[in-house]
Amino acid sequence: MTLAERLGPSGRLSPVATADWREALLDHLLNGQRHGLSDAIRTFSGQAERLPRALRVARDRLADSAGEPLDLAQLACAAGIGIRALQLGFRRHFGVSISEMLLDMRLAGLHARLAQAPPDASITEIAFDLGFTHLGRMAGAYREKFGETPSATLRRRMS
Repeated sequence: MTLAERLGPSGRLSPVATADWREALLDHLLNGQRHGLSDAIRTFSGQAERLPRALRVARDRLADSAGEPLDLAQLACAAGIGIRALQLGFRRHFGVSISEMLLDMRLAGLHARLAQAPPDASITEIAFDLGFTHLGRMAGAYREKFGETPSATLRRRMS
């Protein structure tokens, strides 16, 4: 799609598109040809492809709302891109689906809370607070990730 096509009839880009174009232009100017700062820029960036702003926004929004039901339409809207672009971006840049990243965030939260939980803590309540809806699947995923059951983590904390 050309810039003219993206501009549409109004001749103006949305703020999200403007920021994306600005980043792309700067990237091409700084990395497109060798110059006096090429080596410094490559060293600083670690040769890594920069994470697009829309995906950073989506990842941060996902983390902030990890305890809530996943709403792809709202997440894509917050990121300023379409649902399919969001899904493909997560696969390309993070190597996982959006659901897999959300599960990982929830599991990390569960592990942290269980490791700090008081003796009378309820795994069920903590899991539901973090957005888990199926305790059996949660327990299986937890065991796969941490090598022990949630109750073992809680028991270890209490001993």
